[in-house]
Amino acid sequence: MKLLTVTPLGRNRDKSRLWIETRRLEALGFPPGTPFTVEARSEELILRPSILAENHVSSRRTATGLRPIIDVANQAYLGPLGEFPELKVTGWHQRLSVTPTRRAAAILRSRHLTPPFRVLEIFAGGGTLTAAVAGDDAYTVSAGIEIDPRFADIWQAAHPEAALIQADIRAVETSDLPEFDVLIGGIPCTSHSTLGRAKKSLAGKPELGDTGDLFLPVIGIVRQRMPAAILFENVPSFGTSLAGQLLTTHLERLGYHVFTTVLKPNEEWNEIEDRKRWILVATLDRPFELQVPGIPNTIPVSAFLDPPDPERDAADARRIERTIAGLRAHNARHAALGNGFGFTVLDGAETRLPVIPRSYHKINTGPFVQTRHGLRMLRLPELERIRGNEARTTDYTTGAELLGQGVLTGPFRQILAQLRL
Repeated sequence: MKLLTVTPLGRNRDKSRLWIETRRLEALGFPPGTPFTVEARSEELILRPSILAENHVSSRRTATGLRPIIDVANQAYLGPLGEFPELKVTGWHQRLSVTPTRRAAAILRSRHLTPPFRVLEIFAGGGTLTAAVAGDDAYTVSAGIEIDPRFADIWQAAHPEAALIQADIRAVETSDLPEFDVLIGGIPCTSHSTLGRAKKSLAGKPELGDTGDLFLPVIGIVRQRMPAAILFENVPSFGTSLAGQLLTTHLERLGYHVFTTVLKPNEEWNEIEDRKRWILVATLDRPFELQVPGIPNTIPVSAFLDPPDPERDAADARRIERTIAGLRAHNARHAALGNGFGFTVLDGAETRLPVIPRSYHKINTGPFVQTRHGLRMLRLPELERIRGNEARTTDYTTGAELLGQGVLTGPFRQILAQLRL
């Protein structure tokens, strides 16, 4: 028989106390009344039966007989384990080994971490989230996980010294991951966004979408590695979904302090784009409290646009004029039916932009820029300025998708600065 149990390290009059109570102790050679020795090693106790010893197995009388109890309160033995909140007891015949659990070791390790903190980015995309730690000496990017080869190449070019795992996260073994202290990522939202739920008929059950279950392997990585801090982001509806609630409650049950909120970039973070995001910050050592600047944006969109260029503006407007005409006709038909379809046209004075989607390059939605020659799309450098991050590609489609699925770097740079352990 083998014994494996996890028990909190108890306290008695502010002193550490090890308490093991199970009938299986008798089968392992520790029946009630048995003397036993305690050998203290580095972060491990070894207990063995002995003919002559000062410690004895006690017992509790139950309806089915005596239940053995091992009670160790000697601080000379427990001193090396005193800082750990819980212990793992592994038993074989006439031998018990008491060590900190992975979770307890992770909690203690987080208290003694010093910068730079190693960062693993999951669902890394082109690295718009790791860009938020660029130039911050408190962080170093250790590794990333990304399945799309286009984005994986861009991410690796930005972090040549880091390990890039190009795979579906469901197939990644945690043993393949390098050491990391901070886990960050945006779990794909295509099954949880309002548009995604409608397109895929997932109302009430987004977890069944093709990306809806991706929170499960994420939980597996956290449980195996227990990073000191976690930062996740997603669409606001993710926070109230079953996936979001399970993620939150499971992290709490693992021992994390969990903070969640919805960012309002345009109202509170001085950002031009009104891209609201649900965020989760989990920490092992102490609770995290977000300091929100509370600064509404007053900078007009014209500050993010290229200067007027008659020749270039005319060429850009001609390129999409037939598509714009089709969109106008489409919207007019729906307006006649009482539907509210439309798109945003920018004149440069706006201080708020609607969310620019990943599919922006398909020209099926706005916002579009008004010029003397007609409407044009936002150019890649303009999208970069709006998002506060470089796409690091000259391909418009790839750049628009990368930025469209990424984050507004500014708020997350401030959040990660506040998160420094």
